[in-house]
Amino acid sequence: MFAMTTIAMPSRVPVDACSPESPKLTALFREATSYVPRINIEMIRARNRQARMENHPAFLVGLNTQNPTIQFVESLDRGQRIEAIAHELGHLVLLYRSGLRLITRTRPRPGDRDAVYKYFLNLNKDWHYLLGQIGNTTHHLFLADYLREEHGMGSDIHLRLLHDNFSVLAKEVAWDMESLSAKALIAFEYERLIGGVENMAGLSQQPDLFWRAYHSASKHFGSYYFPNIPVASCHEENILSFLGDLGYDVDDFTFFP
Repeated sequence: MFAMTTIAMPSRVPVDACSPESPKLTALFREATSYVPRINIEMIRARNRQARMENHPAFLVGLNTQNPTIQFVESLDRGQRIEAIAHELGHLVLLYRSGLRLITRTRPRPGDRDAVYKYFLNLNKDWHYLLGQIGNTTHHLFLADYLREEHGMGSDIHLRLLHDNFSVLAKEVAWDMESLSAKALIAFEYERLIGGVENMAGLSQQPDLFWRAYHSASKHFGSYYFPNIPVASCHEENILSFLGDLGYDVDDFTFFP
């Protein structure tokens, strides 16, 4: 049974995934809650949504807890809402059933002055974008096939957003390594899930750092196909090798939850 939040702000409306309107979503929700017993689902009112929700109308918060929350915008119609919730539940299944953990920066030990200095020296980098995209892309390489084959559910909304968002992103030129590497991961995901990325306007203008990250992603994640999900240790080694190819010190990163 779905465990709703007992108190909800007016801007957040609790939603019951165990609805007779979608038995497929109910089955997926029950699978996810066999690994994470408490999962909240909330609809965000239009007046309260953040700017990031324009391009990402559903997302997970609290992934490093045993009480994560799926949030989606109220503008989604019923079919889109079911797909969006299913997509986020699929992330949880891949995370907890398959062990495809996420990566973050290692916090320095108190008293280790050199590590603390190095950590804060790099705070200006867009780690949230790069490390978050590593988790997203590696999951997405399995997610659509998992939802279709195990639950009979589609991923049309994800593929449409991937196409629309990357069509804009490909024309933008960034020069910092984190943004370029994150964009390269999205380009690799686009090629794998949609195809024809080489025809995307603006992509040929990307600098060498972008292409280095793109080819590294292909090398380390090119074998990611459902149902051949790698064991957790191999998955983590692939991610660290990808970061190592980009010139990062792999000791600066750790996995969670």
